[in-house]
Amino acid sequence: MADDPPSAIDPDGRLVLFDAGSHLHLAQGNRSWLLDHIDTILTTIARPDHREDDPRAGRERFYRQNVLTPGRWMRVVVDCNDVPSWVVTVLIQDDDPRPHQVQ
Repeated sequence: MADDPPSAIDPDGRLVLFDAGSHLHLAQGNRSWLLDHIDTILTTIARPDHREDDPRAGRERFYRQNVLTPGRWMRVVVDCNDVPSWVVTVLIQDDDPRPHQVQ
């Protein structure tokens, strides 16, 4: 990776890096194909369709719908405990993360 890792600014104005650890995590797993979509990952952070807290303290989940496959969601988990923040992992999921409204 380059000396300056790819980055995005989240809606709260925080700098989020896709650093060497982010890259290594995806490269070692069965999601290495997502390394071809770093720009999409960063766009998900900068302009999410949905956001929510992660179960781990200080982490947040950023979601974007229909970015790689229609009807599926990209989930980017960001650790906000450090400055700058950094991408922990990226997943593609079928289920809609938004809370369902009871009528």
